[in-house]
Amino acid sequence: MQGQELTWIHFVAIIGAVIAMLMGIALTFYRLHVLEQDFGSNSIKALGVLVFLPCLVIFAVLTNFGSETLAALLGTVAGYVLSNTESNLTNKDRVGLPDEENNIY
Repeated sequence: MQGQELTWIHFVAIIGAVIAMLMGIALTFYRLHVLEQDFGSNSIKALGVLVFLPCLVIFAVLTNFGSETLAALLGTVAGYVLSNTESNLTNKDRVGLPDEENNIY
């Protein structure tokens, strides 16, 4: 940091963010192992959030980002978490939609 000294509270925040990141990643892998599941879109999304949010805290502590920049980054995370990119259409839901396999409309 230029012009500011690192105090003990900065170190506590950084160490806490790193510990939260590592424990969250370990817990995610543990839960996937216990439930005998593979990686899916939700587990990838969880890992992305578990890495990005502590990094955002570290950036807020170590850099001179303005509140607008941090709010934009946090909004990006919220949009990523709340987005639904999967198509969960079943055959019952596909009634009236074109049949892609046979090109029948």
